[in-house]
Amino acid sequence: MAGAAAVLNGRDVLAYHGNFNVDIAKQFVFPKDVQPDEELIRVKEQNLLDLAKTLADSGKAKELATLIKVTRPFLGLVSKAKATKLVRTLVDLFLDMEASTGLEVELCLECIEWAKQEKRNYLRQALEVTHAQESNKKCNEHP
Repeated sequence: MAGAAAVLNGRDVLAYHGNFNVDIAKQFVFPKDVQPDEELIRVKEQNLLDLAKTLADSGKAKELATLIKVTRPFLGLVSKAKATKLVRTLVDLFLDMEASTGLEVELCLECIEWAKQEKRNYLRQALEVTHAQESNKKCNEHP
C-alpha cells in the first residue's frame, strides 16, 4: 500500500509541474525505493495512461513519444497481453493527436523493433498494421 501512495505522489508532482521531464517520468514509472507488487503495478498502469492522456490532451506529441519509449522496461513487469494493450493504447493516443510531427512512422518502427526483441508477436503484428496505415496516410498526404 505504501508503494501505491509513492506512485500517486509522483502523479501529483507531474500534474503540478506542468512540464514533461524524462527523468521525472522515469521516477514516476520506476520509483527506486518501491518493490513492485500487483497493486502497485496496477496503479502504475493507470497513472501511466493518465499521464499519456494528459500529454495527448495538451498536444505534447514529442513528450508522449518519449514517454512511450521510457516505459518499455516497465512493460516487462506485466503480462504480454497487458503490455500489448498498454502499448497499443499509448501509440493510438499518439497517432490520434494528428500532430504531424513526422515521428509517427518512426515511432511505429521503433515499437515494432522492440516487440520483435521482446518476442511479442501479437503486438508486433498489430503495430505492423498501424505502421502500414500511417505509411499509407503519409504517402496520400504528400503525392
